[in-house]
Amino acid sequence: MSRRRIAVVGGGASGIMASLLASENCEVHLFEKEKRTGRKILVSGNGRCNISNSSITPGRYHGSNIKFVNNVFGRFSNSDTTVFFMSIGLPLVEKQDGKLFPASLQSSSVTKIFDYELGRRGVSVHLGTKIDRIIPGKNGFEIITSGKEKFKFDNVILSCGSCAYPSVGGSRSGYELAQSLGHKIIPPFPVILPLNIEEKKIRRLQGIKWDCELRVLSNGRILDSSAGELLFTAYGISGPVTLNISRTVNECIINKRDVIIEADFFPDYSIEEMGTFLDSLWIDGRKKLLFSLYGVLKEKMPEILLEMSGINPEMKTGDITPGIREKVISALKSMKLHPGKPRGFDEAVAAAGGIAVDEIDPFTMESRIVRGLFCTGELLDIDGDSGGFNLQFAWSTGAIAGSCLNNLQPN
Repeated sequence: MSRRRIAVVGGGASGIMASLLASENCEVHLFEKEKRTGRKILVSGNGRCNISNSSITPGRYHGSNIKFVNNVFGRFSNSDTTVFFMSIGLPLVEKQDGKLFPASLQSSSVTKIFDYELGRRGVSVHLGTKIDRIIPGKNGFEIITSGKEKFKFDNVILSCGSCAYPSVGGSRSGYELAQSLGHKIIPPFPVILPLNIEEKKIRRLQGIKWDCELRVLSNGRILDSSAGELLFTAYGISGPVTLNISRTVNECIINKRDVIIEADFFPDYSIEEMGTFLDSLWIDGRKKLLFSLYGVLKEKMPEILLEMSGINPEMKTGDITPGIREKVISALKSMKLHPGKPRGFDEAVAAAGGIAVDEIDPFTMESRIVRGLFCTGELLDIDGDSGGFNLQFAWSTGAIAGSCLNNLQPN
């Protein structure tokens, strides 16, 4: 009896995982349009490969159906991921915020071991091969490459990834293939990336880093918040705290909802404590307001924050009225920033949107639209926060699809 022939389209995290787990009982062919597999893995975690996180919860994921995430991790969890990586010689270590990395702290070790495992398990890897068409038939699928080569397979796993990070292979090809097969695509938008800010004065703070809290408000309601390092840029803001709120901000902008970012530069102080703290700086009434803040903010910040709040930086602290005091507190605790047009996919770590997951069985990753077709990873309408959450979703969905096919009876 012949082995089941499987085509995996996309050599990223979920495609590699699917290939490895399907290969025990199936003949697996992995097609990658780039010149090597795992290019996005190589750049993840700033070159250290943030494989997963010790605190995987549905609340760290977004999309049209979060119940889908629960079902996926019920089948293949972060603990299962740790066991799998250990089994191929990649023990994981936990760092700040629960982030899990290979013990080598090098992404290259992950891709090298994956390459070895693909070879050891007999997976045929077709590099530089773009798939143009997938044609379902009564007895499987015909795949046609951009070079007009034709292949026959019993099953296909779509693991093409998203359109984020085109410099390492991100493209819309997976959406196009899925749509050609009848799947609904939720329009993608960039997430986990810097933000444009309309207030031009803040750009004069370019290069300055500051720990703060950012809150995302729409019609006076807080939609999201994050605390951490902020980096001021020539176009607006970046840094970990910005990346964490970027999804909520961009989703509001794309859906034409009112959105404001509120920056709290002293999150450890309550408003009352901030007022008392400022009073202690203003005991010498001869000081200029601007000068009184030099000891508590980085250079340029006092001047810009006061200007943006319409406060005269040259006024003497002895002349500060209750109204001015309140405005200074607001400048430091709730500075209003207006986000501009979202930046492009070339800066995005991930993309929201993709194949509507209601059309995918979370227990097998098989399409509910086309029998025998499986869809995994970032191609789906699920995206996670920064910190290993997107890679974990890729490992889990790839493992589920590969294991399902591995356990099917040969044709």
